Amino acid sequence: MGVLSMNRRLVRPLVAGAVAVAVASGGWLAYDSLGAGEMHSVHSSYAFDVKDETKVAGFADYVVVATVDRVAEVQERDGAPYTVFDVTVDMTLKGEPVKTLRVVQLGGTLGKDAWRVEGEPLLRPGTTYVLAAKTEQGRGTHQLIGGADFPVVDREAARAGRSGPVADWRDSVDRQRWPQELPKSS
Repeated sequence: MGVLSMNRRLVRPLVAGAVAVAVASGGWLAYDSLGAGEMHSVHSSYAFDVKDETKVAGFADYVVVATVDRVAEVQERDGAPYTVFDVTVDMTLKGEPVKTLRVVQLGGTLGKDAWRVEGEPLLRPGTTYVLAAKTEQGRGTHQLIGGADFPVVDREAARAGRSGPVADWRDSVDRQRWPQELPKSS
C-alpha cells in the first residue's frame, strides 16, 4: 500500500466529517435565526389618568384624526422597542395644522423578540384613529398619549362630520385641562 492510498483513506473520512460539521453548524444557525423569539409583556403606567380625555387633550401638543400609512422603523430606547409610524393627518383638532406626523408607540419587534404593552395594541397601517401626541424635542417624532384609547374612526364619516369619536374628542379639546398631577413645565 502506497502513501498516496493511505492518505486518501484518511482524507476522505476527515473531509466527510468536516462537511457533516459544516452542515450541522449551518442547520443550527438556520434554526437559531428562524426559531421563534420571545414575547415580552410590558405593563404601562402613566403620571395621570389617561382615561380622562380632557387631561390627555390638555397635555397633548396634537390631537388629530389620522390614518396610519406605514411602520417607518422600530427604535430601541432604553432596551425596549418603540415603533415609529408615519401617519397622514385628515383633521387637526389641536395643534398646528399639519399634513403628516411621525408618531411613536411603545412596543414592537426587535430581532426575534416582540414587546407588547398589556391592553394597548399597536396601531395598524391602513386604519384611521383619533390620536393624541406630545412632541419629542429634538427627535422629529411625537409620543402617543393614552394607550389603547385611540378610537378607530370611519374616515368618510369623520370627513362628513358624522363621527361620534371625533365629536367626543373635539369636545375634550374644547374642555381640555392640564393634568394637575404634573408640573406645568412638562
